[in-house]
Amino acid sequence: MSNESQKRALVFLAPGFEEVEFVTPVDILRRGGVEVTIASLQGDKSAVEGRNGIKIAPDCTIAEISSSPDDLYDLLMLPGGLKAAEAFAASGILQEIFTLHNNASKLVSAICASPAVVFSGWKLNKGKSLTCYPALAIRIDSCHTFSADPVVVDGNMITSQGPGTAFAFGMKLLELLKGDDVRGRITSDMLYQSP
Repeated sequence: MSNESQKRALVFLAPGFEEVEFVTPVDILRRGGVEVTIASLQGDKSAVEGRNGIKIAPDCTIAEISSSPDDLYDLLMLPGGLKAAEAFAASGILQEIFTLHNNASKLVSAICASPAVVFSGWKLNKGKSLTCYPALAIRIDSCHTFSADPVVVDGNMITSQGPGTAFAFGMKLLELLKGDDVRGRITSDMLYQSP
């Protein structure tokens, strides 16, 4: 993918989201020049409280997201946190947004509880491999194959395990959007050492 083109990411929030899994990838993407929009599942733009009491103010609500096939994002991302993942999975509007983007071969990603609860629950990308928080692997439907790898890329679907893998997850998302050179520069700038 071209490093020169402006890439756009859409990241969703719901109460109980895991803060590290949200902030780390968003920070990495923004450092790499990706335009990141934060959308709340709540009905307004009030701050959304995470699992550990940290509040994040969204840029918009899910209702404000365009459903036009001509206005798609390059990447959609869901943080984890079981309560948030269950809210994501129950949202028909969110499922429509992910289906639209997935069908257009845009990147769809999730970390921690969200791959098992949301992607497997929706049967998104049947037959693909994914990872999630290991204790939730039992919730992965037979339509997916569980991988114990910290970050899994299978086609346009990227998944990761949890808070400890959020940095590697964010770097992989940046690499897929902006290329190896940008990822390398941000890795160096942030003093990140791959495991």
